[in-house]
Amino acid sequence: MTVPTTTAAVLGTGPGGLAVAAELAGSGWVVRLGDLAEFVDQVDAVRRRGGVTLVSSWAGEETVPVRAAAGVEDAVAGAGLVAISVPTHAHRRFVDEVLPHLEPGATLLFVGEGGGALVAWDAARAAGRTDLVVGETNCLPYMARPAGPGSVLASHKTGGVLAAALPATRTAGLMEIVAALWPYAEPAETVWETVLINYDAIDTVPVALTSAAKLEARPGGVLFWGEGATPGVVRLIESLDGELLELRRALGHRDQRRYRDFLIAQGLAPDAGGLYEVMRAGGITRSYRPSGDAAALRDRVALEVAYCLVLASSLGRALGVETPVIDGTVDLAEAMCAEPFRAGGRTVADVGLAGADRDGLVRYVRTGELEGKDAGDD
Repeated sequence: MTVPTTTAAVLGTGPGGLAVAAELAGSGWVVRLGDLAEFVDQVDAVRRRGGVTLVSSWAGEETVPVRAAAGVEDAVAGAGLVAISVPTHAHRRFVDEVLPHLEPGATLLFVGEGGGALVAWDAARAAGRTDLVVGETNCLPYMARPAGPGSVLASHKTGGVLAAALPATRTAGLMEIVAALWPYAEPAETVWETVLINYDAIDTVPVALTSAAKLEARPGGVLFWGEGATPGVVRLIESLDGELLELRRALGHRDQRRYRDFLIAQGLAPDAGGLYEVMRAGGITRSYRPSGDAAALRDRVALEVAYCLVLASSLGRALGVETPVIDGTVDLAEAMCAEPFRAGGRTVADVGLAGADRDGLVRYVRTGELEGKDAGDD
């Protein structure tokens, strides 16, 4: 199915947002790009260029016409699709900014790490805006990095990209947009999968915590997984991944794939044996990360700990599933970064699910309601 030409807003001017804006525009959408006031420089760069300069594996180098909006409200006015690609800590602020201005029946899609749909649907229900189609992916559909102001370098993944709507009864409609842009994307059963299949939480946090000395003290950069993904650290990754899988099982999800399977599916590594062998054979072992700064450790772990692992820990308590590795990882991150990630992070209570049991957690993401009425497609 091809996406009909219509108007889309893309919010967020990092590599993910720029790549999404460029690909939407290249697919026939009229695209307006916006961001918060503190990021006006990046929006201005797009305005000066007359669009987003995309250097991609599918189209070479081109400047794709994207209109630079005057602000968030200007970007979303009249848009049938609003795609938000921002760090997880900004989800709530963007929801608060856009919700009053969304068109009836608009699609609000978070592209990147999951959790934004939980925040948005909680707010939409409170505002009486259950007409909205709210959804998210579990990761960016690209490998993307900045290539200068208003410019991005991107290559498509080959799989491992999951998308779901909240309520799940609307996922099929959401996938008409998602799959037309990224044919390798798959529908997830519910947003609990897009939340819990978080690759950075699984593979970045354990490596960063166990490589803290290099990140904080070595100047110039560290070969992140190449040096840090030792056999012992890979066992930690597998244990963390295993507990996230147990949470998915407790929520009734049928997909039993592990991190190893998703790493291969994304096209980031060959099927070369166990997880250690797969990671050693993959391109991620050649990835460098900045180091030599006291903030380098926190920069690598803060968001995934606070907005994925803290949420996973609270899910474990609600479901009666023990999560000692997840809990220990959060505790270790708090101690090493001297930051209260549990107190400042996202929990089930923060997205309107305080006191919900297993049945309530499942019902909510499938129907959009805590009890009783199914939000459905009315």
